[in-house]
Amino acid sequence: MSGGIRLGSFSGIRIIGDASVFVLMLMFGLAVLIDLDSLGAADSGQIRGFAALAGGVGLLVGVLVHELSHAVVAMRRSMIVSEVRLFMFGGYSVITGEPSSRDEVAIALAGPLASFLVAVITGLGVVVLGSGSVAGRTMLLLALANVAIGVFNLLPGFPLDGARALRGILAARSGDRLRATRVVNTIGRSLGWLTVTLGVVLMVTRQPIGLFVVVGGWFVAQAAATVGRREELSVALDGMTVRDVMRRTADAVPADWTVSAMLDRYGLGPHLRTQPVEVKGRVVGVVAQEDIETVSPPRWSSTRVRAVMSLIGPTDIVEASDSLESLLLRPAGGSGVAVVVDDGRVVGVIDPESLGTVL
Repeated sequence: MSGGIRLGSFSGIRIIGDASVFVLMLMFGLAVLIDLDSLGAADSGQIRGFAALAGGVGLLVGVLVHELSHAVVAMRRSMIVSEVRLFMFGGYSVITGEPSSRDEVAIALAGPLASFLVAVITGLGVVVLGSGSVAGRTMLLLALANVAIGVFNLLPGFPLDGARALRGILAARSGDRLRATRVVNTIGRSLGWLTVTLGVVLMVTRQPIGLFVVVGGWFVAQAAATVGRREELSVALDGMTVRDVMRRTADAVPADWTVSAMLDRYGLGPHLRTQPVEVKGRVVGVVAQEDIETVSPPRWSSTRVRAVMSLIGPTDIVEASDSLESLLLRPAGGSGVAVVVDDGRVVGVIDPESLGTVL
């Protein structure tokens, strides 16, 4: 995945910060500054400004520790972690390898536990420095923020850690990971909308925190719907490759052929199934019955295939050995069809009819 600012590395893991994470730092820094001003601290504005900056950086460190804890536990359980990404609502680790149910629980819970540990450490700083000082007050706000991060991530809705931990527990008991995923997905959506309802009630009763509760609940509900569906697909298609569901085809049709020549060569008749089209050995499009129907039969002998084909892009050409999950998660092309190649040679096509057998 491209984009983001590289912040460094840890044990070979790239640490990437999305631009939104710096907005989070700014927002928290402003919150620290406002809180210090409301206390009427006698310290200079420069000192309060430095405390706000330190608070923003401290929050970033807390989020990073949370995410790195997932990565460290995953690596200790023989999985490969290539990257950690941070953004406004937290972050995620790019982990290669399918964890067991027990491993998933351990990896998921490592994040919230790390956040609570950071909260304890910063809380000790408050005890030493005193909550009335600028430094102590900043540490207190950091402690509360890390507690909030830990608690929020324990909610059982994807993509939060609580959902993955609950799925691991349910899958370990039932042995059915797909069913466990669906149960957790349902719980996450329900919890999200219940939280939205609670937020609305708080707003009606003029509680300022109500707006934040609504936003948090909406995030959980929407994430559970989108990420939860992706998780279901990931489990259902685990181990399947593009080759398993593709429809095998002959070599790609040359774009310079006439429509009549194509129909005569492949004997496809009036019910043409999707076929790849190539120009000088490079696949550039697909042609199907609906494309042929745009031209009247008398013109088939003079119309080139390139004139009726649907163009495809680089992301619409996939390897036969690719996982089916990666195919479904790729950016969708305009044609709705993927051409499958093996060692540079066209071997098949993936279309809605092909996927209908597994989805």
